Amino acid sequence: MPRLSRVLDTIDADALFAPLDDCRRLGLAVSGGPDSLALMLLARRCARDDAQRDRFIVYTVDHGLRPEAADEAAFVVREAGKLGFKARSLRWEGDKPASGIQAAARLARYRLFSEALREDDVETLLTAHHLGDQAETVLMRMAHGSGLEGLRGMDYFSQIGDLRIVRPLLGIEPAELRKVVDAAGIVPVADPSNSDLGYERVRWRQVMPQLAALGLDAKRLARFAERMRDADRALENLTSRAFAEVSVSDLLKTVQIDRALLMSLPRTVAVRVVGRALDRVGDRRKPHALAAVEALTDRLIRERARTTLHGCIVRSDGETIRIGKEPGRADAVARRRKEPSVP
Repeated sequence: MPRLSRVLDTIDADALFAPLDDCRRLGLAVSGGPDSLALMLLARRCARDDAQRDRFIVYTVDHGLRPEAADEAAFVVREAGKLGFKARSLRWEGDKPASGIQAAARLARYRLFSEALREDDVETLLTAHHLGDQAETVLMRMAHGSGLEGLRGMDYFSQIGDLRIVRPLLGIEPAELRKVVDAAGIVPVADPSNSDLGYERVRWRQVMPQLAALGLDAKRLARFAERMRDADRALENLTSRAFAEVSVSDLLKTVQIDRALLMSLPRTVAVRVVGRALDRVGDRRKPHALAAVEALTDRLIRERARTTLHGCIVRSDGETIRIGKEPGRADAVARRRKEPSVP
């Protein structure tokens, strides 16, 4: 395939996979769309002999949401076989929710990947998230009011449960990936959800050309994410130093913070200290909305308080802030049953 070879030469496949040289086995998440097919083709370019090809296993998921899904999964398995890769089709069985289907499908997909990788003794899953996906993610999180932790976008390495994920294509334009697939003569799967304006990500994708015309293109958004990542790391270091001065009792599930400490810290760091305390006590039972943690921190710095947030009871006498686990409804009922009745 001389034409494919020329196109692949514009993307250094060896450099893409070089950070993963220490991984004995790698999984490729391939949906059949142009981006994931390009990931598979680039992996094939990097794997020049049978031993190297055996490092990779292709995984595709049939979500069972469209009649075509089973055929699309079979298509991925066939194309992987042509490239010399082992491949597995995973199916999402059971009832599907009436709403929030994309979020539910994502959770199911990663659960299936995690189970399959464990069965196959594969260390890491590679996904085809690219520069455009990164830009859309940053815009979505900005619109949702995320802090630095969200505005850093997707990381090259991440962990979802026990699943280790690597995104080697984050710096590559989707148009470049499409060229790889076109040059190989493969017709990718067309997922109608990718043009469904009912999904937020699709709506952001639609406005990207207008933003690019104003100078806010995918590369600038990705650079912004890199800078936010650097800032986030710096703030995390400061937060760790500050949290070392906090009194923590894992046995009693309590955290005690001097109000004077919070007052001495930059506000962003103080918010992170309070958020980390809520995590520690509440086992991150609920997602922490940044605005709620910011409002709580401001209140604790300003005045005495007694309130609840994210499964925790927060009390401040004006000098010391105590954060403890909020009793569950069942615990409260059990206590009432033990208390003597009042005549």
